[in-house]
Amino acid sequence: MAKTRKSKNFRRKNKKIVGGLLESNGLPACNNLSIFPVSDSNITNFTRYLALPNDCVINALQIMNAIDEKTANILRVSTLGKPFSKEQIELIFIYALNHNFNFMSFDSYETWIKTIENFLAPGYVAFAGYKGISGHVFLIGRYTNGAILLIDPQINAFCNLLDPECSKYINTYEIKEWYLFLITL
Repeated sequence: MAKTRKSKNFRRKNKKIVGGLLESNGLPACNNLSIFPVSDSNITNFTRYLALPNDCVINALQIMNAIDEKTANILRVSTLGKPFSKEQIELIFIYALNHNFNFMSFDSYETWIKTIENFLAPGYVAFAGYKGISGHVFLIGRYTNGAILLIDPQINAFCNLLDPECSKYINTYEIKEWYLFLITL
């Protein structure tokens, strides 16, 4: 019995703890922009029965159809507006979608938006965010005509991100970092 306990301790020392999970050899590197198909009906039929100040992750998951409306509202009740950490968001996506996900940080809005323009396919959304005084996540979508859409039900923004009136929501002097979600393929 002591030998079994010793081997478990040895294995535990050689494994990486990720958000409370024990992972052997870590997770594979994320090297591609994670994009998710989304339909117009996902966006136009979006509803939330309990609007909370920090339910942006839940909103995004619901619009992406990663969780249904009932699950989303249960999450809103259970978190009571408490924000998720970056590590928690990554783990939620890992569990919900069965891939490794990781945030990639950009210290320039211009580089961040160029990456979106270069890699976001029409008919898809990317999970994105920023960090300033506080953090926030949202979806960026691309229409088949190439227009880039900010999708953020928390602030009721559904607008063309390349329009300065729209980009003001996520490109201010207070924001120091922008994020995109990467995936392992």
